[in-house]
Amino acid sequence: MLVAKAEYSYYPEPIEKPKPIKQTKVKKKVINKRMYFTIAIISFITCLFILSGYAKITEARLEITKMEKEVVELKKIKANLEGDLESYKSTTKISEDAINNLGMIYPQEGQIIYISVEDSEMEVAKGGLTDIIKGVFK
Repeated sequence: MLVAKAEYSYYPEPIEKPKPIKQTKVKKKVINKRMYFTIAIISFITCLFILSGYAKITEARLEITKMEKEVVELKKIKANLEGDLESYKSTTKISEDAINNLGMIYPQEGQIIYISVEDSEMEVAKGGLTDIIKGVFK
């Protein structure tokens, strides 16, 4: 029996070979890492484009606000100028400036000359307005 036991110990034990599964898992992990990295880069670039768009929109809004303020100021200036123009066009202002600054006075009754218009109306009917103007300037 001892001999039988000794022979039994000489038989090689069966060795299991490792499966090549580990190599494919490593490749999948590398592919997954690359995929995640490219997705992260693409999303980052997309976010940058969106932020640049918002920056342009904000810049346009600031410019519009600035222009609206300028329009309001110009409308105020226009209203002031229109008021000044009306004061310059008023007949009372003109007559006061003529009397005070230029020394003009209203004409007296003897200085006024009246022209009859009835004769010239007949001439207008006959010959026209150009004949009257020629007759006045002769």
